[in-house]
This record gives sequence, C-alpha cells and structure tokens, in this order.
Amino acid sequence: MNSAPGANPQRDRRRRGISVASLSARERDVLGGVVRGLTNKEIGIELSISHRTVEIHRARLMRKLDVTTLAALIAIALAERDKLPKPAQKASA
Repeated sequence: MNSAPGANPQRDRRRRGISVASLSARERDVLGGVVRGLTNKEIGIELSISHRTVEIHRARLMRKLDVTTLAALIAIALAERDKLPKPAQKASA
C-alpha cells in the first residue's frame, strides 16, 4: 500500500477537511450544474448569472477541492452528492 502524500488525492483532501460542504452555496449550485452535464452558459441561464461568473465559481471550487481535471471534480461531487442542491423543477404549462 502506497502511503506517500499525493498517492490518494481524495484521502488527502478528506484528511485536510476539504469537502463539498466547505463550498459556498453558489459554488455548490455551479457544481450541481457541472455534474448534470450543463455548459457554463446553461448553468448561467439557470442561475441568472453570466457564463463568465460561472467560470469564476467553477475555477474557485476546483481550487478549493484541489482538483485539476473535470473527471476528478465529478468524482468528488458524486462521492458527496448528498451535499449538492437538487435541480430546480421546471413548471409545467
């Protein structure tokens, strides 16, 4: 078993106390959109913010969670999906 630092980023992150719960509410909203496969533009429309603001939130949450790839971000989000906001239901006409 490899116990060197960095060998298991998820365990190292948990050891430092970094989790989805440590993100701001807006960062969790953006993360929820990313997990659902939405583009930055679609997330922005859903949250009534610009796609550039979405990009900024996304960059900050990736830095806070200490990930550099989308795959790693989604792995963390799915492992902690109970802490993500539920998607808004569209009103039926």
